[in-house]
Amino acid sequence: MQFGNLWGPWHSDNISGKIRHTESRLPTSFLPQQPDNRFLEIHLSIPNTIVMNQQQSILVLDDNPAQRMAMLLQLGMLGYHNTCEAANGAAALAQIDRLEQLDVVICDIRMSQMDGIEFLRRLAAHRLRPAILICSAVEESLRRSVLFLAAQSGLPVLGDIGKPIPTPLLGKLLQRQPPAVSPAALQPTELHDALGGHVFLGDFSAYYQPQYALHTLDMTGFEIQCRWQHPLHGLLSPALFMPQLSADQRYTVNRHITEQGLRFISTLQRRDLTLNVSVPLADVQLQSAGLPDMVQDYLERYRLSPASLSLEVNAADFAEAPLVTMENLVRLRLTGCHLTLQADPANLPSLQRLHELPFDQLKLDARHTRPSRDHEDCRAAMTAAIASAASLGIQVIIDGVHNWQENQVLLHLGCQLGSGDWYAEAMDEQAFSQWIQPALRQRLG
Repeated sequence: MQFGNLWGPWHSDNISGKIRHTESRLPTSFLPQQPDNRFLEIHLSIPNTIVMNQQQSILVLDDNPAQRMAMLLQLGMLGYHNTCEAANGAAALAQIDRLEQLDVVICDIRMSQMDGIEFLRRLAAHRLRPAILICSAVEESLRRSVLFLAAQSGLPVLGDIGKPIPTPLLGKLLQRQPPAVSPAALQPTELHDALGGHVFLGDFSAYYQPQYALHTLDMTGFEIQCRWQHPLHGLLSPALFMPQLSADQRYTVNRHITEQGLRFISTLQRRDLTLNVSVPLADVQLQSAGLPDMVQDYLERYRLSPASLSLEVNAADFAEAPLVTMENLVRLRLTGCHLTLQADPANLPSLQRLHELPFDQLKLDARHTRPSRDHEDCRAAMTAAIASAASLGIQVIIDGVHNWQENQVLLHLGCQLGSGDWYAEAMDEQAFSQWIQPALRQRLG
């Protein structure tokens, strides 16, 4: 189906918002059998100022014909004429297959046959990647969740609106520039294909993110992070490529980065600078029976104190872990190393479960304290997580501290340690060595 000008036969009275229909060239199946004028008036009341945009191509996906018609009319009023429609996800995907360009999809969530969630999942694998605008009567929290899934799938997102649809807000959302999507996210298989089944360890480097005490702003240590210098996309964070690697590749890359980072910290110790270091463990490492011996080898080879080493575990990797994972964690704690659980406050294990686990540090994301539409819920979950950790004697580390004000809020909530680009961004070995020179001079002076 080609895009067409669906606005031609319809006219609007800008004062009343009422619709009148002249001779229509639209197929009769497009029009509702008994249009409800009151319904149309509610949805089509618009301001006199109309933002014109003749260029963007837009697909409206909704299984309610009256809702589709109302949306198409609103788009025409806003100056968007290059539009088409679909009554279900399968029909929408079939149309998209025939299109050369598609800029925006306005999508409902609750639909018969294929719902909006499945449609977006299939769209994420398509050659065209239009920006997504969720328009649905479902509750706001569900719309946010669907939008999050779309973004995680690599689709650019414009936002979400409920029904009935305020035309001024619709216009603003369509004018919004969607957040840039990493080229790696645009092609989920590209990174895996680029590896060709082999891991070129020279392309992976250890980066160092300083951690600091919230109350004094003194550096207390750093976290070892992995970066991939991709020949086309530049420097990539692990969230963009680790999921594309096989289990063996993740194990190899993580061990390479860990050893590179520990060699570096051993050189700092020879210069009489002792710092705590945090090392992320890959999911496949957690399930390896040889993990405790490997860590013990690190401690001996690089002459590290167990108390200076924190091993970080993502809660998602630990959720359905086999028994060997729990055994490994207990053995690691017996060596004297710290164990850090990185978790979302809303998905934190129960207090009883947290009490049973051998973690002595909890790492949370600072974004849950920032103002947002669901700020109160996030703040409550964050406060509860910090209180739970404090009751069990677990030290709280905050990742992604944004500014001084956020630092003070977190300090008031009972957090001790933090990291974030506001304090210092992750650096390669050379940049980090220069960054800590004042600390070295102070120690030696």
